[in-house]
Amino acid sequence: MTSTPAADPWSGIDAAYTHLLAAAPPDRRWLLVQTLATGASRRALQGSLPVPAGGRVRDIGCGYGASSLELAALRPVTVIGLDRDREVLEVARAAAATASARHALAAGSAVGFLAADAYELPVPDASVDVVFSRFVFQHLAEPGTAAAEILRVLRPGGLACVVDVDDGLSISEPPPSPAFTRLAAALRAAQTGYGGDRHIGRRLAGLLDFHGLTPGPVLVLPQAGYHRPAPGDPARQLLLERLRSAQASIVGGGHMSPAGFESDMADLAAEDPGPTCEIEGHVAVIAQKAVQTTRST
Repeated sequence: MTSTPAADPWSGIDAAYTHLLAAAPPDRRWLLVQTLATGASRRALQGSLPVPAGGRVRDIGCGYGASSLELAALRPVTVIGLDRDREVLEVARAAAATASARHALAAGSAVGFLAADAYELPVPDASVDVVFSRFVFQHLAEPGTAAAEILRVLRPGGLACVVDVDDGLSISEPPPSPAFTRLAAALRAAQTGYGGDRHIGRRLAGLLDFHGLTPGPVLVLPQAGYHRPAPGDPARQLLLERLRSAQASIVGGGHMSPAGFESDMADLAAEDPGPTCEIEGHVAVIAQKAVQTTRST
């Protein structure tokens, strides 16, 4: 798909996701809200990447496709978003159609989406200029396998940009309530139970280095806010929806009892934390595949 870019491509992309949000089921809604809320941070990072015009980009674990569309809005590239969840890929395709109709993509850009696993990418060796992956490695039981796949598909001199969380970079004042603390701990335990890692941010550079990529800049992408919660506070509702979407893994994994989960959820919904300052940081690592040289004989 191609288009003439709008003066403000972000409005077209945001409009696509806002439209989808209205019909989203509760267990998916929180991710769309998060997609909209974190747009500025994503776009600042993407705009700093030296992606060549006409480049071939793969967005691993693309989810609803926001990063794929944003990369295609910044410059003329071919982006393929890859995700193993076919349901979210359908949403990504709908968002791409809306964004294209609103002329949000750069002239000459093309965006597509394919079902794929991060451990076995349907991509030829040394065929990609840039790999982008955001909030994927925290969920992987075998992040090294995914890192090796990135190395395989990148051309010599190609770039990888991997972004993820590190819970050690999250603080708030006042401190979280006991109910939230228990729920957050259970969520981390559930993620660890299937092989995930909520501290993967600090490990990304070493992981990519070990698997053959040369890390360059390691960035902390800060997000901070001060707010006075009101009844029906959207941020609080988003948090509740996020935790509710994880109920099966939290309770089913034995990390909380059903009664304990419901009790803490009720307490969290009813509490008034007062004015709150929250600070969170995500880690982005930009790494390069070595340029191969031919020895003279």
